Amino acid sequence: MIRPLLMLCAALLAAPVSASDLTALDRSTARQLMADASQGQPTIVALWSVECTHCKKNLQLFSTLARQHKNLRLISIAAEPEGSEHARILDRHAMPAARYAYGSDAPEAVAYAIDPNWSGELPRSYLFDGKGGKQKHSGVLSRQQVEQETGLAPRR
Repeated sequence: MIRPLLMLCAALLAAPVSASDLTALDRSTARQLMADASQGQPTIVALWSVECTHCKKNLQLFSTLARQHKNLRLISIAAEPEGSEHARILDRHAMPAARYAYGSDAPEAVAYAIDPNWSGELPRSYLFDGKGGKQKHSGVLSRQQVEQETGLAPRR
């Protein structure tokens, strides 16, 4: 009886990591994410870091918008290698996003693949309207700005 319980505990401890963990982002995947983000539906690509207070303000806004606009796609990219805090922060903000963190490629190479003109400032957001429109922003965004630039603003 004890042996099967020990086997079960060992199997549970060896189980794959939770779905809230982040995927390592290399330059090839970064390029593909940015290309795919412009296709078909409103999308936000949010770059952030654990130490960035303003980043968390944007994450909260994006999470709120995603709950209210079911067609909004979110892609979260931690602009640093994954650490123990990343998934916790995204979970705290209830971010329903594809979750990435910089992987083993040089950070500069990943940043360049995302946007060759980006200097690395955070928070950095890319807003796609799903119809070919793309806006780039550094800093905290307003709800109105995000809704307008993603095409989610209520029609008047």
